[in-house]
Amino acid sequence: RNKLLGAWAAEVKGLDEDRIEEYVREVVKSDFQEAGDEDVFRKLKADLEGLVDEKAIRSKMNECLQSARDKLSKS
Repeated sequence: RNKLLGAWAAEVKGLDEDRIEEYVREVVKSDFQEAGDEDVFRKLKADLEGLVDEKAIRSKMNECLQSARDKLSKS
């Protein structure tokens, strides 16, 4: 889920290809700060300020979680 979120956020931010992988790693690492999703949410909220609102971030988090679950269940 966090890799998908990172790729989405990188696109929203307009990062170039060289920076996308690094940014995705940053999003994944942000999940190790505390239990739950709030650490990732705070990072995305700060990084996407002025680009998307909180509701859009939470919606995308849910969408990416479902997508990741779907991919795992098909493997």
